[in-house]
Amino acid sequence: MRNQKKWLSTLLVLMLSISILAACSGKNNNAGEGANASNSPAPTVEPTEAPKAEPQPLVVGIEAEPTSLNPYNSTDGNSTGVQGSMFEGLLKLDVNMKIQPSLATEYKVSDDAKSITFTLREGVTFHDGAKLTAQGVKDALDFVRTEENQQARKSFFSFVDTITVADETHLTITSKDPNSAMAAYMTHSAGSIISPLELEKKKADANYNLDRNPVGTGPYKFAEWKNGQYVKVVPFDNYWDKEHAAKLASIEYKPVTEASTRINMLKTGELDIVKNVPSLSAKELEGSADLDISKTPSMDVYYVGLNLKNKQYNKEVRQAINYALDKDQLITQVVNGYGRVADSAIAPNVVGYKAQTPYPFDEAKAKELMKQGGYEKGFEATLWTRNETEFVAIAENVSIQLAKVGINAKVVPLESGTMFDKLDAGKETDMWIGRWSPGTGEADWGLRPNFHSTRVPPNYNNSGFYVNAAVDKLLDDALATPDAAKAQGFYDEIQKTVFEEAAWGFLYSPESIIGKSKKVSNVVVVPTGYLDLNNAVKE
Repeated sequence: MRNQKKWLSTLLVLMLSISILAACSGKNNNAGEGANASNSPAPTVEPTEAPKAEPQPLVVGIEAEPTSLNPYNSTDGNSTGVQGSMFEGLLKLDVNMKIQPSLATEYKVSDDAKSITFTLREGVTFHDGAKLTAQGVKDALDFVRTEENQQARKSFFSFVDTITVADETHLTITSKDPNSAMAAYMTHSAGSIISPLELEKKKADANYNLDRNPVGTGPYKFAEWKNGQYVKVVPFDNYWDKEHAAKLASIEYKPVTEASTRINMLKTGELDIVKNVPSLSAKELEGSADLDISKTPSMDVYYVGLNLKNKQYNKEVRQAINYALDKDQLITQVVNGYGRVADSAIAPNVVGYKAQTPYPFDEAKAKELMKQGGYEKGFEATLWTRNETEFVAIAENVSIQLAKVGINAKVVPLESGTMFDKLDAGKETDMWIGRWSPGTGEADWGLRPNFHSTRVPPNYNNSGFYVNAAVDKLLDDALATPDAAKAQGFYDEIQKTVFEEAAWGFLYSPESIIGKSKKVSNVVVVPTGYLDLNNAVKE
């Protein structure tokens, strides 16, 4: 037993010596070439892949709760912003406002500008497993434009005469009249395609709620809508574009009406992104070590809407309102300089824009025009605005300025959905603070919804009841010609007429300000105002 212990001790000493020598030899090899360097090759170590980061949830602060998740039944930016992660159309706009393929791989417009033919992408499925087909696209577009279905976007498709299906991947939309903007129209969110299975449910049950059951083809699918708290979407595993598949665990769109609350939540990390950062907060955030602030020219125009059916808003009074408004002061004091005076009914980066000479601030001229219009002593008015911080601030500034020429405008904040419903109905409307941006990025949709006589309420955008036969003809002629230069001449004349007639109280065109955590990347801001999060990543 004792010999066995001695033998074991000797063996341990020997093994320890060998280990020490091996360690010394390894040290010399690491030192590099030299007299004592070993000629033996260094042992090969297999590289190991870094573990892939787990997808993270993203929380986005929006100004108000969506009114609907049905792209055919919503007209507000909060709704379309949420829908964009779930729905796709045949075509889309890129950051340079160029038309790009989406669910259609190509399109061809006829020489007479009366039809557009699409070739659909193959292998696309909806979130419920339905297959994308030309017949399904036709059924979806027929649904939105059918009167009995009472969809808010019905008027958007009033240009359509017929939709014909050639085979499973080809269909043609024919317009009633020549329409040079058809391709641009089909980039709009209203052109998103809803699952045919969802439409079947609606046809089978008139009470089925499409507004709360969104099913599209996008990289994210609907998960939950908790009233007043959030709308949540999660990755769609069978998305057709594998290269651009969802990279987040989820996106949660959280309505936070109070702007200061949204900003505080962004600072504390409760929100990862805030769209439409109030200009009053932008400078404060620019110096943050944890946040990125992006500023780009928007396609928005802020204005004072006027119900021309109300007798006090004659041309002289409308012009007086424009002279009474000090736009530079409003931009400086209310939006911290993040904007430019509106010199047209559409913004400078809208295709077809033509600058006009802005109304200068001239209180004496405004009072003289009020007298000429028969309202030297002024009148009482109601000024609707969204119940969002910046909108209320704009309305209050406008109210103070108008009071100086005798127009006592009482500011009435309304929840955005309520305000849109009232404007669409065309009842009780007096004055309101509006913000307009053409989702198509071109002049027709910037001007037609607001100034064509066929677009007056109910359920259309010309809430001011502006009616001018010459403008109607110019809009129709511009749309009918495939000659871009000729169309531009028509749009120039429209913008001149609308501005001289003071159809709105023209305010300003803002910069689009986005605030986000530096942990978030691949966020795309399209000039139409759409915030594309489909490829967003969060560390």
